[in-house]
Amino acid sequence: MTVTQPGPSTFGALLRAWRERALLTQEELGERAGLDPRTLRRWESGASRPHGRSLRSVADALGLNDDEAAALAAAARGVPSTDQATARPDRPHQLPPAPSHFVGRGDELESVRAQVAAGRSVIAIEGMAGVGKTALAIQAARLLAPHFPDGELFLDLHGFSERTRPLQPAEALARLMRGLNVPATDLPAEVEECASQFRSLVAERRLLFVFDNAAAAGQITPLLPATPTCQVITTSRHTLTGLDRGATIRLGALSRPEAADLFVQAAESAEAPDSEELYEAVDLCGRLPLALRIAAARLRSRPSWRLADLVPRLRAQRAAVLDRSDDQSLGVSAALDLSYAALDEPVRRAYRLIGLMPGRDLDARAAAALLATGEPAAEVALDSLQDLHLIDEEPAGRYGMHDLTRAHAARHALATESERDRTDALIRLLEHHCAWASAAMDTAHPYTKSRRPEPPYRVQPTWTAGEANGWLDTELPNLLAGARAADEHHLHRHVIDLAGVVHRLLIMRNQIAEADALHGMALRAAEQAGDRAAEARAHRDLGRVRRRLNDYRGAAEQFDRALSLVAQERQPLVEVDAHIELASTVRYGGSSVDHDEHLRRAERIARQVGDELGQLEVQVEIAHTRLNEGDYRSAARHFDQTLGLAQRVGYRAREVTALIGRGRTDAELGQPAAAVDRFRSAVELSRRYGLPVGELAGLVNLGHVTRRSGDPSAARDCYREAFVIARRTGDRNWQYEAQLGTGRAHAAEGDGRSALEHHRQARLLAERAQVRTDLARTEDCLGDAHAVLGDPARAEHHWRAALALLDDLEVDHTDDPETSRETIRNKLVANTH
Repeated sequence: MTVTQPGPSTFGALLRAWRERALLTQEELGERAGLDPRTLRRWESGASRPHGRSLRSVADALGLNDDEAAALAAAARGVPSTDQATARPDRPHQLPPAPSHFVGRGDELESVRAQVAAGRSVIAIEGMAGVGKTALAIQAARLLAPHFPDGELFLDLHGFSERTRPLQPAEALARLMRGLNVPATDLPAEVEECASQFRSLVAERRLLFVFDNAAAAGQITPLLPATPTCQVITTSRHTLTGLDRGATIRLGALSRPEAADLFVQAAESAEAPDSEELYEAVDLCGRLPLALRIAAARLRSRPSWRLADLVPRLRAQRAAVLDRSDDQSLGVSAALDLSYAALDEPVRRAYRLIGLMPGRDLDARAAAALLATGEPAAEVALDSLQDLHLIDEEPAGRYGMHDLTRAHAARHALATESERDRTDALIRLLEHHCAWASAAMDTAHPYTKSRRPEPPYRVQPTWTAGEANGWLDTELPNLLAGARAADEHHLHRHVIDLAGVVHRLLIMRNQIAEADALHGMALRAAEQAGDRAAEARAHRDLGRVRRRLNDYRGAAEQFDRALSLVAQERQPLVEVDAHIELASTVRYGGSSVDHDEHLRRAERIARQVGDELGQLEVQVEIAHTRLNEGDYRSAARHFDQTLGLAQRVGYRAREVTALIGRGRTDAELGQPAAAVDRFRSAVELSRRYGLPVGELAGLVNLGHVTRRSGDPSAARDCYREAFVIARRTGDRNWQYEAQLGTGRAHAAEGDGRSALEHHRQARLLAERAQVRTDLARTEDCLGDAHAVLGDPARAEHHWRAALALLDDLEVDHTDDPETSRETIRNKLVANTH
């Protein structure tokens, strides 16, 4: 398959990305490479391309390695180069394995090729269930993949799964962004903002997306890139009207020869390819790939059978389902009924109960819980079902069902299993999830143990923290699906417990919409169960969700409700948390009670009950408050206490927080050497434990203290390193901090123009994040840059804009000691003299 590369050359985008990675303006790069900045502007806009010596000069000035220089040269020639991809650390490769026994579909694959070559950036494959849409999409995507060097992403939207909720746009966007290495903490909560950030992230990149099982165009639209450099392939049982830039490929059943070829390959059969019995068998399967594979697996599992034994059984099963008006594909049902009838009863029961499981897949341990068997017996049942293509194993050790197979299994479960048996199976699976999730959280995040409910039973896996986090990554969608199933079945205790187990995980990963829905269910469950203690915990957790949405008044209302409930039900840990959280809302008008009063109450209760995590969080809040108020000696004492508590409870991220905070106080107390040591220790600890945010904070603060000590050039190196990491991980907050710091370093060197460019980039990031304190800081810095350029009028304009933002926020200072009402007024006074 050959594909004409759509869209313009990626050279300009690649050059711009590497220039920004180096934290260089066009003027700075031009100076280093000995080129006119206007030439660089033409190259980045695509108006012209470089060659020869000028290209080598640019590569040297950017500090590119050999692979990166070769990729840049290939892009300059307009040649697609897979080597170009080696320069990007965030290239996903998520396509599932190539479909086994893929036959035919030559015309459809050629149509995909032609549509891509014609610039159709969205291709919709539609057709009935079981017709092979997913297999065709994966096969086409694998053929196209070499032409999309920035990677491929695959997403099952579950548009037609009876027991799995269709993937909502917010969750789908979050998965795509995480696939592109964007940290969960940097994902916007609003769908429109997240979609906008996604489009910005993929602009000018050559990415291939496969969106499988879409229910409607509305499920796809927020996921579409805005530029023609990306390609989307989607599948659906429905016609997806309203998709722009799209082409539709309608998929029908296989031809008789193709169906026969697939059957023979899948059955490993020696039957004559033109046998009448073979043609009757494939016709009875409707020439649908799913049904053909299931029937072929049935034949393969019975070595003594020949087609003459299989065909009458298929014929009988097909007749049995003709009366099912709700069945879209008789061939699939006939094949499934035939395979089901031949199963031993223990395996039949496994098939039925797996069809009822909430979530997308399970492993052998979860299957054993669902079936109330030992793990070896569960593995035997899973192997038997897999051999007959009734379940799929992908990836290794995880088992799921095709939508039609799951519906078939669920139908038999409803007809065969009693309601009590079905509920008991669900409870066993929910308790399994709760026990193993608790163990994973104990390993990966042990400091949260006091805030989580007791599991139904204890398990002790020998996991590392990384392995535990991997389990949580894999199982979180199933845990959430389990909570929804528990809610539907009025299993109140299980809703409450699952919400309590995964709350911190959802907050840490910024899955705010999921947290909001889950704790809403937990609150209803607690109210219906008459469990006031659980009600208090649900209000506390909903308050945290509201605070993450910047709804400080709504957050304060939830925390106040939690406090009113704990006055009747002794819940000291909830009381501690609510007071700490209320203190954090005071400056934004959330609570009218004095900030320090909340913290005093929280600390007193935490000490009384021996709550070390609560004491730690109180110290963190007090330390940062004192630091922002300029009471540096008090801040230092509280950061020292924070460090000791964090080390005692094993909270590595808070150790880093304490080291950085202590370093900032050292710097303000005129001890830059001590500050440098603290920041370097924070960076080292963050790298050791995989804490990218801590590493970024350490590098940026190291840049700050180095700059203020009179070495802005060395500071720019720190900011540049931080920017590279923030850009790689998609962390916009620290991209902002690195840009702002770089601009300040340029201003310290007297380079006002470079300072302006970096501050303008920082303002764009602050505007996108809608963080008004950061906008105030940026306006302050823009004023500084204009002052360096000798333009007092513009400097005053920006400084007054910064003051106006602080007035609107009703604060005198920001978290940044260089921007406060006092420092800005001092500049305005100096500007008039």
